[in-house]
Amino acid sequence: MSNSVDQKSELRKQFLTMRRQMEAGDMELRSEKLNKILSNEIDWSEIKKVHCFLPIVDDNEPDLRSLITSLVKQGVQIYTSNPPAKSVATPVNTKLENFSLDQATEFDLIVVPMIVYDPATNHRLGFGGGFYDRLLKSQPGAQKIGVCFKEFRIDNLPIESHDQPLQKIFAV
Repeated sequence: MSNSVDQKSELRKQFLTMRRQMEAGDMELRSEKLNKILSNEIDWSEIKKVHCFLPIVDDNEPDLRSLITSLVKQGVQIYTSNPPAKSVATPVNTKLENFSLDQATEFDLIVVPMIVYDPATNHRLGFGGGFYDRLLKSQPGAQKIGVCFKEFRIDNLPIESHDQPLQKIFAV
């Protein structure tokens, strides 16, 4: 195993433990702030297709379901990927399209979760499966945005050749 892989594995464990210990009320407030930031900071006028994650409940991921619900009401097609084996929260009364990497769908915007981020390089650390790196690489025309909590910022995040940078990161 390479040094970068070991470092990333240790960072993943450390920061997932921290994130899982965050209080529910704080998570809700921060998620609402992220929903508002994304609503206000993105020019939605030309956005028709969005790939957005659904939060893994047990991992305290940011919850963007209110943004997703609002976008669906505005006619934006929202795609999400097959849920992982963990418990995923889904929006109420919102139809989401399922997406897999073998589809030829082109997105206008991709919003990804992060465990850790490096603002100097706009790289992220996820769960290590590579899904989002493959998705981001396959979508050269899409805006690529990550959301995270500000405490999960790290300098000099190890980067491997397959890691894809984001265009913007919003952290609260």
